[in-house]
Amino acid sequence: MLRLGYIALVLGFAFVIFNVCIKPSSALEGRAENAEKWSSISFIPDELPENLVELNIGDDGNAIVRELRRGNHKLKEIALTFDDGPHPIYTSKILSILRYYRVPATFFMVGVQAERYPEWVKMVFQEGHEIGSHTYDHFRLVDLPYDEQVYQIEEFQRLIHTLTGVYPKFIRPPGGRYNKFTVELMNQNGLALGLWDINSKDGTDVSSEKMLRSILESVQNGSIILLHDGSPTSVEVLPLLIETLKRRGFQFVTMSQMLIHSNSELLAKADSDNRGTSSPGSEKSPEAKWKVYSY
Repeated sequence: MLRLGYIALVLGFAFVIFNVCIKPSSALEGRAENAEKWSSISFIPDELPENLVELNIGDDGNAIVRELRRGNHKLKEIALTFDDGPHPIYTSKILSILRYYRVPATFFMVGVQAERYPEWVKMVFQEGHEIGSHTYDHFRLVDLPYDEQVYQIEEFQRLIHTLTGVYPKFIRPPGGRYNKFTVELMNQNGLALGLWDINSKDGTDVSSEKMLRSILESVQNGSIILLHDGSPTSVEVLPLLIETLKRRGFQFVTMSQMLIHSNSELLAKADSDNRGTSSPGSEKSPEAKWKVYSY
């Protein structure tokens, strides 16, 4: 009996030694191998948004406004965009999903939200995502006089620069509507128009299944998908949406990267054919020295 007890004691001691000294080291080796594997994958292709060249200066040196509502139709690229944030709950959930799948996105933030939750602005920026302007108070710009548009656009620029050290390069006017005053201010602040070709309608009572099906049926090369930072439906759909698009061979890019990758020949042709289009509500007077390009 004593001998059996002694054997059991020795075996128990050996088990403890194995778990404490040997097994953790092998587990650490496994984690190290995984870390090395993931570190070899580039999180953001090409350049970071803040390092990209000025977007609204033409080859002739004159200021222009570029409207991006869809990227290059020859490239299997997708831009995920999130409006109305940052949000104290949903921004963190979105960032966790994007980090897991190593996918970049563009967050069109509202100034009052950014001022209220500056730590989430910094987190979005630090994780390599692009920050775009959705104005300071989310007012419809076409309903505002010039001076108020100045505040809505330039106060947002100052705030984001204070928090990140970088000025946003894109603006998405609420409702996608703008006028000649907006265009003048975009030129002055180095901003391009960042619109969309797929509206997820996540701000309605659409179910997650219907929303996902609708996006996947509409998606094409260069699609820009409009989602909202604050929508539980978008958070629910996002993992499966990313997985499905990746299986289809799509690569995810920021709005700035999509603009840089757009076909310059198509851009020149649109200009020469005078086929540039503007968003609903845009105004263009004969004396206005501006033009809008659509891809």
